[in-house]
Amino acid sequence: MVRRRRRGMEPEEFQMAPMIDMVFLLLVFFMTVSTLAQAQQRVELDLPESEAAQVPEDLADRTPVSLQRDGTLFWGTRPVERDELVERLSSLRASEPALRVQVRADRATSFEHIRAALQACAEAGVYDVLYSTYEAD
Repeated sequence: MVRRRRRGMEPEEFQMAPMIDMVFLLLVFFMTVSTLAQAQQRVELDLPESEAAQVPEDLADRTPVSLQRDGTLFWGTRPVERDELVERLSSLRASEPALRVQVRADRATSFEHIRAALQACAEAGVYDVLYSTYEAD
């Protein structure tokens, strides 16, 4: 059976409003998921406080290096040895000459371990290093 259009009826127009709503919801979803994924790429630490701390405007392009109180080094969330950290930073710096690093250390970490991490950055040729602290009240 073939349906015929009645005379005088115009074809329905495509509604764009629901499509725009869906695109907006997808955009919000992916922005939220990417923010949560970045937050989970860090080792949980109790950072020290400093009265002279200045919160940087943008940490997005900094490579995180974390130190636990026992001196364990982390590349992202993966534990690494000092020599491996130097190798990774060197190879990353070769492809990205303006490499920037964020060193995060637990407040109970001894300065010897922090100095070793900073020296590893210097040996790899990375000199734009940010040491993370909380701003004291």
